[in-house]
Amino acid sequence: MTNIAVLGTGRMGSALAARLLATGHQVTVWNRTRTTSAPAVPAIVADTPAAAVAAAEVVITMLTDGPAVSAVLFDGGAAAALRPGTVLVQMSTISPAETAAIAERLPVGVYFVDAPVGGSVDAAAAGTLALFAGGEPDAVERAEPVLNELGTVRRCGRAGSGSAVKLMQNTAMLTALGGLHDTLALAAGLGVERELALDLLASGPLGTALRRAASTTADFPVALAVKDLRLTHADTPVVAATLRLLRAVPEQSADLAALINLEDR
Repeated sequence: MTNIAVLGTGRMGSALAARLLATGHQVTVWNRTRTTSAPAVPAIVADTPAAAVAAAEVVITMLTDGPAVSAVLFDGGAAAALRPGTVLVQMSTISPAETAAIAERLPVGVYFVDAPVGGSVDAAAAGTLALFAGGEPDAVERAEPVLNELGTVRRCGRAGSGSAVKLMQNTAMLTALGGLHDTLALAAGLGVERELALDLLASGPLGTALRRAASTTADFPVALAVKDLRLTHADTPVVAATLRLLRAVPEQSADLAALINLEDR
């Protein structure tokens, strides 16, 4: 059993905490909004970030963006409360530069791994996430027994490389969803029945995007997808077009599947 702290119990953070509790670990949680998103499991709820990490061997951050991670760690006192030998696993989707800046500010003796995930709350519950781990080999080795409970670890290189791979993976998925949106609009314009189009596309190159769009258990809000694509700073036509599509979704808190329901614009 490992003593684990999870900072950030939104939808993904709660799913991680629940999975770690189910696999026999002791879990302490803290969330910026105390009245919401507490995991419906017997985790210890701390009053402050510092209190949450005080006795932890592994600390996981799963927060909205880079500024939120920095605020919780450095303004909220969590980093200063980390003991030598503690492993900080930064799982939020942030930029490689933000990741490197956080690693540089940690106290001496604290191990750092950036391990953003591929997959949503359903994969977290099942322990089938993909975890893109960046960091020194000894840091990743210390984190792996806990990470293996959540899914499959892919070592990506030095700290920051996990964040880079996550942005690459998200860009592939989001632009594929944009391509699916346009393909379905084209099919409608050509008079192809929607059910026939979906059936044929399922076995083609957009099949993975179609399966993601059809998921009823995944949970990736459009607003976070916009944030992730902006983090790439990619000045390419396909990324720019996908961003326009995502920003056009009326309900930005809806799951990505809403993108496929948009009328062609």
